[in-house]
Amino acid sequence: MITNCIIVGLHDSAASRAAHRWAVEYARATGKDLCAFHVLDWPIGLNTSAVKSGTRLYVPKEEVAEPYWRGMHRVFGDTDSPQGSALRFAQGDVGDVLVRLSTHAALLVIGTHEPVRRQPYLAGSIGHYCISHASCPVVTVPEPVPDSNGLPDHDTGHHVSRVAAASRAAAASYQTHLSAGPTKPLIRVDREHVNVE
Repeated sequence: MITNCIIVGLHDSAASRAAHRWAVEYARATGKDLCAFHVLDWPIGLNTSAVKSGTRLYVPKEEVAEPYWRGMHRVFGDTDSPQGSALRFAQGDVGDVLVRLSTHAALLVIGTHEPVRRQPYLAGSIGHYCISHASCPVVTVPEPVPDSNGLPDHDTGHHVSRVAAASRAAAASYQTHLSAGPTKPLIRVDREHVNVE
């Protein structure tokens, strides 16, 4: 069982990478452990000899195809995660698996391609499912906006400092919100701002 840590959904997309960077900074700001999960969509990414359908909250390394395993570890390694952080594999419907894994987590962090500023999430999206069903607070992090050269904002170095500042603000806001009552806050990161709802 995963308890009192930060869980981040990880795959190879700009939004997911932004969520991972945010989760790393938040883990550093709070001193919590970080566990990244890549959820496999059966049978993609699995060895042919180890293919098992259905939902599995843990898929051992020997059942993940080696090139796929290396590729996801490269994505995980792109961000300097705190010591003790781990990348694990699971299998099934992404939203359901992340919600089940985060049952006893301190926080669930996911990337989103959807608009952030007080806009509703699309019904049926992973973000909507996690926000609607997770028992812990959920942070949604948008993909970086391209700069004038068409490069993601984080390539210029400015995004990382904004992510760190937003993470520290979220940690402070979250602690304040926790002392205010037992409700589950939704924390939306909007490039430079953090909204705790």
